[in-house]
Amino acid sequence: MLDVPAAAEAGVEVLLVSIELDAALDSPQLVSLDDDERRRAARFLRREDAVRQSATRAALREALGERLRVPPGSLVFSREESGRPHLAGGADGADGADAAIDFNVSHSGGYALIALSATRRVGVDIESCRQALDWRQLGASVFAPEEAARVAGVDDEQGRRTFFDVWTAKEALVKAHGAGIAIAEGLSGFAVLGERHGEGLAPVVRVVAGVRRAPSEPSIAGFDARWFRAPAGYAACVAWSRALTRPAR
Repeated sequence: MLDVPAAAEAGVEVLLVSIELDAALDSPQLVSLDDDERRRAARFLRREDAVRQSATRAALREALGERLRVPPGSLVFSREESGRPHLAGGADGADGADAAIDFNVSHSGGYALIALSATRRVGVDIESCRQALDWRQLGASVFAPEEAARVAGVDDEQGRRTFFDVWTAKEALVKAHGAGIAIAEGLSGFAVLGERHGEGLAPVVRVVAGVRRAPSEPSIAGFDARWFRAPAGYAACVAWSRALTRPAR
């Protein structure tokens, strides 16, 4: 488990998984995957993408199975209306209360991150900063104006790092928020402010004026986030809801 003190205080675990991209898809480590997960992996054109997806799902099953004290292969997943995955109840002893454990995963390059919490909604993102990407153009397209200006206003190396810091924070927050985010605030509907000068600094979130959302949806400003130390060449962030989804035990 990674050391992210603010997340731990909120009851959020963050796990780092190293992925062997040359592993076989019929590896014993992937035996817990269900038919749907295997079909999803088979859709990838590149073998390493299939391995990355499968290894991440297997690691998620292992982590959840350990915490619920059930076989990883017995876990059953469902999806919210928005498509956000969650545990379904009734998996060999994983009753409705236990199935309320929230989780989120992200993978890039040779690593995956898993965020888990029994009391809050969580989101996580990891990105390789070395990937071929026109980050200046992408930032100008999807970032809030002040974020795009900040990325464009620094030299290439610092600009690339700033882009991925902002991107991972926004992705983690969006994934934690979940329902309706694509048609509500979206990536450009809120700004991540503040520069990271050390590990663990919290992104400051400001919702852009004029953004509309459904009255029942929580604002993205109701979530906390932290950057944390990722493997060399990667950026990472975890986010969680301030409001409890269930009482802490």
